[in-house]
Amino acid sequence: MLRASPAPPRAGLVIALGKAAAPMLAGWRSAGLPPWPTYVSAPHPAPGAPAAPSATDASTHSFCGGHPLPNSQSLTAAEAMLAAARALAADSEPARLVALISGGGSALAELPRQLGLAELQAFYRDLVGCGAPIAAMNVIRKHASRFKGGQLAAAAGGAVEQWTLVLSDIAGDDLSQVASGPTLPDPSSQADAERLVRQWLPQHSLQLGETPKPTSGVFARSQCHTLATNADVCRCAAELATGEGYAPVVVDASADELECAPAAEYLSARWRELRARHARPCLIAGGEVRVRLPPSPGTGGRNQQLALTVAGILQGQPFQFLSAGTDGVDGSSHAAGALVDGTTWARARRLGHDPRRALALFDATPLLEAIGDLVVTGPTSNNLRDLRVFI
Repeated sequence: MLRASPAPPRAGLVIALGKAAAPMLAGWRSAGLPPWPTYVSAPHPAPGAPAAPSATDASTHSFCGGHPLPNSQSLTAAEAMLAAARALAADSEPARLVALISGGGSALAELPRQLGLAELQAFYRDLVGCGAPIAAMNVIRKHASRFKGGQLAAAAGGAVEQWTLVLSDIAGDDLSQVASGPTLPDPSSQADAERLVRQWLPQHSLQLGETPKPTSGVFARSQCHTLATNADVCRCAAELATGEGYAPVVVDASADELECAPAAEYLSARWRELRARHARPCLIAGGEVRVRLPPSPGTGGRNQQLALTVAGILQGQPFQFLSAGTDGVDGSSHAAGALVDGTTWARARRLGHDPRRALALFDATPLLEAIGDLVVTGPTSNNLRDLRVFI
């Protein structure tokens, strides 16, 4: 429950950042709150998806940031948001900063401490492909940035009332990981970031700095609330499966944050166990798996990589397995993920595709598209991690 002052202050600022920025902002505005200046950074919406606010709205400043790699608009958005926060701090009136944060925001608004755009994009490309856990990636991103890790909140200052509302795309309760937490205190240290750079990105020489901590006065009037998580996605899927007559319906998050191959082995074994004991089970698993990209990867994503790996483990067996991103985007492809079965590898080979080679090259998309196992939804303007379903 938001702990609101009796009436909204006259001065305020709304920041909407992430893949769900446009619908989150639409929801905020539907409450009839004051038309405060608004800054939005989101990727291009798909046809039919909620559109970003109109550029003719003088109170709204919209940016089409880049994802998964920042672009020039990502830099401009971060600079504009920081400037607006500083201006709010200088206002003599009581003021409120509202941050509507969703996954994908790390790339959509960025201001590095040292790197130019080309160097920043190379850093992001290597970071997302190095196989590091997402929490480690975010520690590095926070300390290499002048925007993330509570630094937007610091620009507004502790005298400003700050609300952060989050659609979470991370595991656990540390919401400072979502979009690398521009308005939330950072529990990690610069020393943590330096150690992780040496471990995962030794080829990069990054200028790192410290970030505001939970004890900082910057957060004296700050509150944060979760609107939805991956657990809500899995719960909704379980309710749908139960309504379709599947039993038992099992939700198992044990493979979350595992590397792709061990995750595939675990989920396949769990499915075999359920299928041996029940006529019509359903296994649901949320979260994300980790992938390490080869030097010159093809076209694919972690969901397609996982689905094709599972299809190889369970060749010839009766199952269907969906693995897809709730944002509708999987890696470097145009797909959300894949829906495979016990015939996937055989059908691919009949068309001249080699599944093992596709996996080794991280190039699952052409194979899955050729046999009709690709799932294409277009961007959904949401981001609550990935969903996996065995039936």
